[in-house]
Amino acid sequence: MKKFPFLAVVIAAALIAAVVLFLERADQRPDGSDVRRGPGKETPKKASTGKPSIPGLAPTPPGTTHRGRLVAVIIDDIGFDLRVAEEMAGIPAPIAFAVLPHAPHAAEAAKLLHAAGKEILLHLPMEPRSYPEESPGPGALMANMDDGEIRSLIREDLAAVPFVSGVNNHMGSRFMEDGDRLAVVMGELKKRDLFFVDSRTTADSRGRESAGRMGVRFAARDVFIDSAPGYEIALDNLTGALRQARRNGGPVLMIGHPHKDTVRAIRDALPIWRKEGITMIPLSACIPKENIR
Repeated sequence: MKKFPFLAVVIAAALIAAVVLFLERADQRPDGSDVRRGPGKETPKKASTGKPSIPGLAPTPPGTTHRGRLVAVIIDDIGFDLRVAEEMAGIPAPIAFAVLPHAPHAAEAAKLLHAAGKEILLHLPMEPRSYPEESPGPGALMANMDDGEIRSLIREDLAAVPFVSGVNNHMGSRFMEDGDRLAVVMGELKKRDLFFVDSRTTADSRGRESAGRMGVRFAARDVFIDSAPGYEIALDNLTGALRQARRNGGPVLMIGHPHKDTVRAIRDALPIWRKEGITMIPLSACIPKENIR
C-alpha cells in the first residue's frame, strides 16, 4: 500500500497561498488604496480644497487662486448703536466706518472707533430718487439746494463727525446724478484734502467725473456685502465676489452695514481670506494719492 504524499500536498498549498498573496498585492496602489471597482463601490471623492465648510460658501473652482488679492471694507450707517460699534472696534482688521452726522451717537462712535485705530468717514446724506417716501435723514443734501446751502450743510455735517479722512454718500441716487451739485461738494472736499468714495447707489452717478474735474481723490464701491438680508448672502458676497470683481488685480472695495448677520459674516470671512492669501488693507490704501480721471 502506497503512502499518502502529505509533504507534496503541503508544498502545493504553500505555493498556491503565495500566488494568491502576490495577486492581491498587485491589485493595490503603493499607498495601499484599493483600485479595484467592485459592484457598488463608491468612487473616491476629490481631495478637499482645505476650505472650511460654512453654509452659503461656494466651493473654489479647481485651479482658482486669490493669492495676493487685496480687499478694503467700509461699514456704513454708524452712530445709532454704540454696542455694535464697540463690537466691531474689536475685530482685528482695518475696517473703515462711515458715520451718519446726526445719528444719536455719531461723535461718540467716531471717537471710540478712532481710538481703536479705525478709519472714519463722514457718511454724507443725499437725496434719493425715492424721496420723500424714503428720507436720507438730517443734514441731507438735496438737488434743489443752491451752492450756499450745500456748502453750509457740508460744514455742519463735517463738524458733527470728528477724525474724518474722507466722505461717502448715504443714499443719494438723485443727488449723485447732478454734476453741478456734486461739483460744489467736491470743491469743499478739495479744500479739506478729503477723498470721496462713491457708494454707487445709481448707475448714472457723476461722482468720478466730478471728482476728476475738481482734483479730489476718488474710489468707488465694487461689492455690497449685505445686498440682501441674511448671513449666507453676506458671507457669499465677502468670499465669492472676489472671483469676479476687479480682474485687473486691483483692490476690491466692499461696503456693508452694522447688521448682526453682516458682523458675523465678516468675522467668518477673515480666516477664509487668510487661508486663500487675501489681505484686507486700510481704505486709505485704496485711494489714489492723486486723482486719476
